Amino acid sequence: MTPEEIERGLRWQSLVNLGNQVKLKWHIDHHQVEQQLEQFKDNWCPYNAKKDTHNNRWGLPVTSHTGDVMDNYHLNSFGHMQKYHDIEMKEENFNTPTEVYNSIPEIKRLVDVFAPDIGRVHIVKVDQGGFFPPHRDFHGVSPEYFRLLVVFGRCSPENYVQMIDGKPLYPEPGFVYFTNFQLDHSVFSFSDNLYSLILTVKLNERTQQLVLDNTMAE
Repeated sequence: MTPEEIERGLRWQSLVNLGNQVKLKWHIDHHQVEQQLEQFKDNWCPYNAKKDTHNNRWGLPVTSHTGDVMDNYHLNSFGHMQKYHDIEMKEENFNTPTEVYNSIPEIKRLVDVFAPDIGRVHIVKVDQGGFFPPHRDFHGVSPEYFRLLVVFGRCSPENYVQMIDGKPLYPEPGFVYFTNFQLDHSVFSFSDNLYSLILTVKLNERTQQLVLDNTMAE
């Protein structure tokens, strides 16, 4: 490992030592956000669609490759892009704000805390029967990025199951959570209109300290 990778690995370890899902002090007015999303009701695209199925999962970019809200490259995995489109992309290729960022102040305010150290930022909507099977993100001991999660809409325990490392975890709607997505995680929805705002953040000294300085005891 290079000195840079060792340093980044230590930064990552300091975050995961906090816990698998850690509540942070930032909060958005999720009711307002949900209302303002109505203007984009025709812009949702299937999320990570494979073999013509999308499992009732939809995505809306807050940042994208071009800044176009209909630029749905970000809704596919990098492996999918490479395999099916012969395109090699990285997180930093997806940090151009879209109209969603410009039109929803609560989201803009949160993204601006971590900008310019961001990659893909998007909103995922999971409807009844939609699911993400168990999977892991950001492999390795020194990932370049980490993810923050905000749930809202009908995200209450009776409407969905979120599992992380074999345990059910239910974030409080509207609050930002550092979540260790290197662990096995999955979601299954029993209802329509479950929303998750997902921020991919570059791991460096500044963003590490932002998380460490803004944890909340639960």
